[in-house]
Amino acid sequence: MTRLLVLATTSALVAVAIAAGMRLYGSDSTPLRVHDVTWDSLGAVPPVTSRATAAWCGATSQVDRAPNTVAGHPTHWVYAIPSDGEDRLATLGSVMQTDAEETDAWWRAQDATRAPRNDLTQFACGQQLDITTVRLAESTSQLAPLGGRFAAMFNALSTAGLRSSFTKYIVYYDAPVDDDDVCGQGGSDSSGSGLAVVYYQSCIGVSTAAVGAHEFLHTLGAVPRGAPNHCPDENDGHTCDDPNDLMYPTTDPVPLSAKTLDPGRNDYYGHGGAWSDMQDSAWLVRLDSQAPFTLSVSGSGSVAADVPGLLCTETCTTTWNAGTRLALQAIPTPGAKLVRWGSACIGAADCAVTVAPGASVSALFAPAAFRLSVVISGRGAVRSSTAGITCRPRCAANFPSFSPVTLTVAAAKGWKFRTWRGTCSGSKRTCRVPMTAATSARAVFVRA
Repeated sequence: MTRLLVLATTSALVAVAIAAGMRLYGSDSTPLRVHDVTWDSLGAVPPVTSRATAAWCGATSQVDRAPNTVAGHPTHWVYAIPSDGEDRLATLGSVMQTDAEETDAWWRAQDATRAPRNDLTQFACGQQLDITTVRLAESTSQLAPLGGRFAAMFNALSTAGLRSSFTKYIVYYDAPVDDDDVCGQGGSDSSGSGLAVVYYQSCIGVSTAAVGAHEFLHTLGAVPRGAPNHCPDENDGHTCDDPNDLMYPTTDPVPLSAKTLDPGRNDYYGHGGAWSDMQDSAWLVRLDSQAPFTLSVSGSGSVAADVPGLLCTETCTTTWNAGTRLALQAIPTPGAKLVRWGSACIGAADCAVTVAPGASVSALFAPAAFRLSVVISGRGAVRSSTAGITCRPRCAANFPSFSPVTLTVAAAKGWKFRTWRGTCSGSKRTCRVPMTAATSARAVFVRA
């Protein structure tokens, strides 16, 4: 039996998105559908191993592991199941890993200067996908109808803490749905957070890698309305000139290698026109424009960036797309503080830096306070410029670190000040102590 499907419009799904508090823009959540597929020959729900060639060796996690091993705006992979669904990540993870590797190789073949920036982490077998498992609150039957499913997943990711404006999310939904000729959906909200859904138990025989890549491009904003071969409004977000184009609104059971990334380079990728170009997306690694960024950390603290991929507790070097703008956050350990930034940043306020060849930043941490001890020989007094030290004949106090303190002597009647010893020296009545460490000073008085 062959199904030739009619393309769906976006209106119903956009209405669902708005009802769920999302504002879709620059992309499209119209379902990607299959055409001309003989369903009887393709069989029922495929066994997981039938689509996997790469072995994923990761472990189940309900959180996004940090830091990412590849710096920059990432694409994070999620395995999602309904509340009553069977957890098959132990084997489906290999399907997702296979698709990620296949997509990466295909993209580099289409454009030698770009590659998807997948969120990877270090496992025993090497760097592989950092996959988060999300169990949705709704049951299989509640999520089976097309209407509302995409919005439910977007909200579920938010509840799970997966709603970063710096991250796109590729979700493999592992459960049956009513409309099993809908292969996937994709879109972004106004913050930049994007969701690409692959319905694993739908479109049997269709390349899940091709579906994931198609929906991922939707999260980047493809296909913009200014594109020459943009489909009519009822098929917003697709091209209609070439069935082999990855962004054609329907697909066949062919491998991703049979697809082309904007064949004419005139619609959404590498076109050079006035409308948005997905080749410029921050979520792609610019293989031809990488720059190292060195961060030097001294003392008890760490530094993180707003863009995932940087979390340093000691001196480290990470690699970014040149021109990436980073907001750095200093994180002192308990009882410590950031003294100052150095190199590309100054002071102890917020640090913003643009990655470029030779760019570097240093961060100096220290205990919040150091102890200053004062001893008097003879008769006299020592006082500090800020409250704490009033000595006769010895005393000590804690002062903020790296905030200089001035000590001043006053001789008793019949005595005179001779010299400082310890952290201070000389015979001047005042001594400036830098408070860069715990220290002590001795004031020596003699009879006049």
